[in-house]
Amino acid sequence: MQGRALFEDQCAPCHQGAHPELRKQPPKLEGLFKSKSLPSGAPATDARVRKTIIEGQGTMPAFDQRLSEKDVDDLVKYLRTLK
Repeated sequence: MQGRALFEDQCAPCHQGAHPELRKQPPKLEGLFKSKSLPSGAPATDARVRKTIIEGQGTMPAFDQRLSEKDVDDLVKYLRTLK
């Protein structure tokens, strides 16, 4: 599966628009790598974004059992294209 399709399937339901089941809305991911740090305060690096996707963060679940290494690579590459 390519990065854009993964984003739309796995990320967009929570990160794009309001998710009715969440009290606190997750951050938008556009321009994620333009900032020096992620919304969590961690450095905005490929390695840190990969870690967040794989291990989860706060209310975001871990995707280690849902996505392959290639899927995570494709997703990070796609996130870099979001302006």
